[in-house]
Amino acid sequence: MTALRAIADAIDAFNDRVGRTVAWLVLAVVGMLFVQVPLREIFHGGHNTANDVGQLIHATVFMVGAAYAMRHDVHVRVDIFHQRLSPRARAAVELVGTVFFLLPWLALLGWYSVPIVLNSVGELEQFAETYTPGYYLMKLLLFVFVALVSLQAIATTARALIVLAAPAGANRRSG
Repeated sequence: MTALRAIADAIDAFNDRVGRTVAWLVLAVVGMLFVQVPLREIFHGGHNTANDVGQLIHATVFMVGAAYAMRHDVHVRVDIFHQRLSPRARAAVELVGTVFFLLPWLALLGWYSVPIVLNSVGELEQFAETYTPGYYLMKLLLFVFVALVSLQAIATTARALIVLAAPAGANRRSG
């Protein structure tokens, strides 16, 4: 169990560093909107490239930040009973959900996005409306998303296994 805990801790630390770093991009998005919207709406100015860059930064925040949200359990939950469950029951739900739903979905997403992403990167695809270079970076974020969320899924699985492997009385009901 020590090895599982070390793996989960290392993945959590990595996703924390990545998430905290990418969170600073929110300031860039807000700053760009603060300048871009008045330029476009009031002065009928602005630049399409700035809009495209803003879209790319915004997408980066969400695609890269998803693993960070998952790590801190601040993502949207579908189950309404999760907080009332015992730690062992929560661990079982997390294990089943991660292994049977999340990981297969990530595998499919990764598998089916390979040709799309590789084609886009190979062509150095541009934004369709503005011909601004860099649209391939948006598609490349799919790989980053799959990699980071897969790592966090491994950490979630490891932590669930640690809780389930502990003696029955070791985890008291919280909340």
